[in-house]
Amino acid sequence: MMQVNRSTDYGEILQPRQFPNVTLTDCIFQHLRKHIDAVAEKPWLIDVCTGKKVLFGEVEELAKKVASALACRGFAKGEILYFVTYDIVDMAILQLAVWLLGGATRGSFQTEEPEKFRREMNEVHCKFVAVDSETVLAVKKAICLCDTECTIINVGDANIEGTLRFSDLTKDDGLAFPENIGIDLENDTLLISNTSGTTGMPKGVMHTHKSFVSLMSCCDELSAENGHDESILITANSFAVSNAWTTSVYLATGNTVYCIGRYRKEEFIYHVIKFRPRKLFLYPYISGWLARSPELQKHDFSFIKGMTIAGSVIDPTTIRLLQTAFPNSVTNMAYGQTECLKISLTLNSESCQKSLIGYSPDGEEMVTSGTLFPLIQAKILDIETKKLLGCNKLGKLYIKGLHLMKGYFVEKGKQPNRSCFDKEGWFDTGDVAFFDSIGQLFVRERVSFIFKYFMHFVSPSEIEAILQQHPAVQMACVIGVPNRETTNLAKALVVLKDRETTTEEELLKLVADKLPFYKQLHGGLQFVDSLPENKGRKLDRVAIVEIFPREYVFYLLSIK
Repeated sequence: MMQVNRSTDYGEILQPRQFPNVTLTDCIFQHLRKHIDAVAEKPWLIDVCTGKKVLFGEVEELAKKVASALACRGFAKGEILYFVTYDIVDMAILQLAVWLLGGATRGSFQTEEPEKFRREMNEVHCKFVAVDSETVLAVKKAICLCDTECTIINVGDANIEGTLRFSDLTKDDGLAFPENIGIDLENDTLLISNTSGTTGMPKGVMHTHKSFVSLMSCCDELSAENGHDESILITANSFAVSNAWTTSVYLATGNTVYCIGRYRKEEFIYHVIKFRPRKLFLYPYISGWLARSPELQKHDFSFIKGMTIAGSVIDPTTIRLLQTAFPNSVTNMAYGQTECLKISLTLNSESCQKSLIGYSPDGEEMVTSGTLFPLIQAKILDIETKKLLGCNKLGKLYIKGLHLMKGYFVEKGKQPNRSCFDKEGWFDTGDVAFFDSIGQLFVRERVSFIFKYFMHFVSPSEIEAILQQHPAVQMACVIGVPNRETTNLAKALVVLKDRETTTEEELLKLVADKLPFYKQLHGGLQFVDSLPENKGRKLDRVAIVEIFPREYVFYLLSIK
């Protein structure tokens, strides 16, 4: 049983049953060995786009062979493998091999320019890089710009001149696999994962073995009684922290992960029907579209028993639509950040499922982010005064715990940037949130997205949630248009569903009927064909604010 200690200021602080003092790979393989006889012939990972897979019974031996082969080629403790690839399966084995050697991995979005690759490769003093047939040319250009020598590993195994085939690494005899590497669990970097760039340039987040293992020790999924049939379908790039976390947990538990390494909206439901996973891991950009897809009415999804939604704030209408479309599924909301891994999670109990939707202190209908995860502390401070707030008070969320990053990566050999931590170790999440009277966390959105109308704070997500209640609306984004008199005017950008229509007047009235005067769309509403997304497939509010206010100002000038 978990021991619960309560703190008036910080909510619940839960201690895990056990916190093993081991590396992440040791933690994973120790758990896997307990039930390897039952799952040896089952696939751990299946890339649904290519059909490539690897079995549980193969993973540990393959990882050690690849680690031995890398060691023979000079890969040493502290090295950082840089990778740019769509491959999921081979890259997962390669990543385990690097971790076994006391190294770290850093991936990048596949369609970046060579100059971006060059900068990141220089930061990590890259000597080893993994590519596939689609990314190799851009990475080779980056290597030329670096003017350095790199061992290029081809994880797709296409015939590419000047590269080392991944399959050749797996043929190693394993004799060069080093023993007693001496990994510092708290300080040695395991993974550098880029943020999604929601509020600016993506940053490299450094995680250690300790942050991953401490979180893994808190997971109920590691209990043996949960069995080995909890397959999940995820849409994640190989470089995403969520992909590393999910695949690690499912490897430890002997459960299959169906990976969509290359997401195409029109193929998503096909993959679900073909592979029939028990669970879905959904980002808001998928869940918002999926909930409103007419395809949901054409198929039987009773085999879906659970959905986890994470990545950013989601509106109550989407949750209700999904619960209606998947009546046999338990819906879990997870809140975390690349910097913090998991912060909170909803529970599976019937009462928790019924209370996924609550109300903010100012009456806004919101979706809960659940209760604090074990080993996490949290506090809410007033945005302007920094005063500590009690429950049912909106403010900025700060957290402290073992799951947090070491810091932002600057350059190999240099101390990480910890400017987002205060002297006591509290991390500034940048999110506006509150705790209700029973300890549930509700996250509204990023502080940087909120704007003022006269002296009132206006939350874009609150207005967006109202707009998305309309049956014709597929997506909505609200921005603050600078105004000399009021500071800002709220303006909505709306994407309609295919073959659906509505009017600006109808949507403006919908908002006016449900929200107070200062939260209404005084800047008007504009229908658009699409909205820009960042690398993490979240709304790129930075790009939107740069594009549309400028157009709107020109429009105002033209009608004066």
